[in-house]
Amino acid sequence: MRFDHLVLLVRDLDKASVDFKKLGFVVLERDDTSHGSTRFRFVSFDDGAYILLTAFSSDAAMAAHRLGPVLAAGEGWADYSFLVDDAHAAGRMLEAAGMSVAGPVEVANTVAGGHKWALDLLMAGRGAGGDVALPFLVSNRQGVEHRIPGPSTHANGANGVTGVKVVSTDPAGVVDGLVAIGGKRMVDGPADRDDIRVAVSDGWVDVVANDALPLKPEGGFFEAHLSCDRSNLPPDGELLDIDLTHGAALRLVPPGSRDALAERRGSPGS
Repeated sequence: MRFDHLVLLVRDLDKASVDFKKLGFVVLERDDTSHGSTRFRFVSFDDGAYILLTAFSSDAAMAAHRLGPVLAAGEGWADYSFLVDDAHAAGRMLEAAGMSVAGPVEVANTVAGGHKWALDLLMAGRGAGGDVALPFLVSNRQGVEHRIPGPSTHANGANGVTGVKVVSTDPAGVVDGLVAIGGKRMVDGPADRDDIRVAVSDGWVDVVANDALPLKPEGGFFEAHLSCDRSNLPPDGELLDIDLTHGAALRLVPPGSRDALAERRGSPGS
């Protein structure tokens, strides 16, 4: 299990694309032959993960979508996902752990040239009645090389998704959910506050108690860290301009952060 993509909701997709380019990212499009309620741009990384800049095609589409209420509250991070081998099996594991799930459902399209991509999508948080700090899961059915444009070499040095921070009124429950799908609770958590760190492949999810973050009272995903090969980054990384990221807290962190995580011990239970 590893990070697949991070969903960033914006109102103006063209403006968001220009702003991300100002930050040193390459922004790509996927030439789908059919379109639904959303429009996308891609910021893809060497580790296979990507940021999905997302806008709704209309007010009606926004109102009907599971992420519509998030954008109604303002632009920024909306959801995050992991790639798993089998979304159906992951759903069974979550249900066995007492978690709510919806799906999996097949999501598919055909790009110019006739190439098809398809995936299974399982919701565990938003859209499933679960804690909004939980991710959704995807497993590839076919054409992953057509699903994800790139990867790109970014001028700012970003090369992968290292971790995300989420906030919840029930952090222990979120940890249980992450462990149920293959995460490992870390023996030693992060230094700030009483966050609980769950290791996922070579990345992490920090789960924060709701009362520790008044700016996100509804809970959910609120900050992402990207590994970066620039040599001039401070030890705690560089927080990018929040106006250019359209409300999404996005931090570039030194490459050693992945290695440090790999050296730490995890436990399989919560």
